[in-house]
Amino acid sequence: MTVFLMIIHIVISALLILSILVQSSKGGSLDGLVGGAATSALGGQGANKFMKQVTIVLAVLFTASCLVFAISLNHEGPSSSKAVDILKKDVEKTKAAQQVEQPKAVEQVDKSEAIPTDNVDK
Repeated sequence: MTVFLMIIHIVISALLILSILVQSSKGGSLDGLVGGAATSALGGQGANKFMKQVTIVLAVLFTASCLVFAISLNHEGPSSSKAVDILKKDVEKTKAAQQVEQPKAVEQVDKSEAIPTDNVDK
């Protein structure tokens, strides 16, 4: 489901970008690159009105797809929480393994009880 929503969102995004770039503006647009085909096909000012309406519809669809996509991701649960849960379990296992009976440290021997090494034949 998420992949399908993502593909729809990308298509709407690309169409919105193209509709904005094709519109006539004061500084020129991509309409000139296609030889003014949009203007001549839709008849002068009719092209500007049509492209504005297409842009508005695509902007509304883009906003709706953003909301739907965000809600669907929220219902699936964040993937990071799954990773955090796995890491917490690993930490607990590690702590449990470390708490297994550790060997006791060798007790310090008093120097008075130690065997003297000065008298040992060399």
